[in-house]
Amino acid sequence: MSLRERLRMLRPAAVDRTAPLDEVDREKAPAAAASPPEPGAPEGLHIGQGVTLRPAATPAGPVLYAENVYDSSYRHGRLPLAAALDAPAAAWRRLLPAVDGFPVADALFLDLETTGLSRGVGNYAFLVGVGRFVGGRFRVRQFFLRDFHEEPAALAALLEELASARAVVTFNGRSFDWPLLEARAIVNRLRLPRLPHLDLLLPARRVWHDALDSCRLARLEEAVLGVRRENDVPGEEIPRLYFSFLQTGDAEPLAGVIEHNRLDILSLAASTGYLAQAAADPLAAAPGGRPLSGAELYGLARTLLAGSRSREDWDLAGACLEEALRRELPLPLRRRCQQLLVALYKRTGRGEDAVALLKTMAAHDGSSPWAHIELAKHYEHRARDFAAAREWSLQALDVALRRRALESLRGASAPGREVDAILYRLRRLERRLRRSASEPS
Repeated sequence: MSLRERLRMLRPAAVDRTAPLDEVDREKAPAAAASPPEPGAPEGLHIGQGVTLRPAATPAGPVLYAENVYDSSYRHGRLPLAAALDAPAAAWRRLLPAVDGFPVADALFLDLETTGLSRGVGNYAFLVGVGRFVGGRFRVRQFFLRDFHEEPAALAALLEELASARAVVTFNGRSFDWPLLEARAIVNRLRLPRLPHLDLLLPARRVWHDALDSCRLARLEEAVLGVRRENDVPGEEIPRLYFSFLQTGDAEPLAGVIEHNRLDILSLAASTGYLAQAAADPLAAAPGGRPLSGAELYGLARTLLAGSRSREDWDLAGACLEEALRRELPLPLRRRCQQLLVALYKRTGRGEDAVALLKTMAAHDGSSPWAHIELAKHYEHRARDFAAAREWSLQALDVALRRRALESLRGASAPGREVDAILYRLRRLERRLRRSASEPS
């Protein structure tokens, strides 16, 4: 941090003569803006592109903020913002198993724009965006630091929002946003409340890791919500634009940053609704009018199994995997889906179904010996049919050797350990068969 920046932080906050945040209403905003400011009150900041930041009072001094209010029926892409409000309790239990009854109606949707990517105390959140449902509408407020000495006021405004919230929703917030805010709160001798925290990145990765090339929020809003941003500010450019504002005082380039943050909050709320609707009834869900893909069903099954507390969740996960296999899946993902379903069948005592699925895999997947090896294990250890186990081991060896030859031709490393393990199993089975043959009947 430069000396100039340190001196800015030592400046006293301006006298607090602005209206408290809870007294400002979107419907009354034009009248309030028309009245002249009181002497000594901080002026608003017109950034351009229709963005004007207004002053509001906090216990730590004034803070500038922008506000936008949307009807809950407002559609951000394919989904209305209220989609999350319509999700039943089971959806939240599946997405956040540690919380019994996630209070989404009273949740704060949080997103930050920061001066860097670290979580250290030298990193500032110069724009704190919060969205929440209020009186049947969705309100977005964005608190902006004109300089670092206004941080206490922005944190005070955030604490005021958190005081009436019962939960927090973020995207990668557990790893970045929330720890950063906690660090800044400690520096300012403040403390953030402990609230249930739904980090949407975690279930999003389970659901879309195999369906999309990226699980970034911008990618999800495009592929899942159908939102395409025009002239969006790249995230890596945002710190540079803010520091340029501090040096020049030219706020116009920040209009795109504030718009970027506003859209992030809307996408966060809409994506939460999508995931909640999908988790509530995966087999029938069609959030935004689009049925879930096979890859999404596979991801939801993984989500159910990761936090399952009941046989009902296991059964639903199995049904999701079975339905995913009936829909289009690329071969590597189909194999992983089948492998997970086999494991689930075994876990729930459906051994015959597991064997039937393994035989289907062995008959149709000639590039992997996994199913053959699993069948050899089944017949050796459970069915005690050593001859059948030997036959499946020989088939596994044949597939493994063919795969090794193909990979050698491509210049890839050959799976020598896999072949060695199969040969070891065959030698053991030969000994068992000899002992069985020598034993008196």
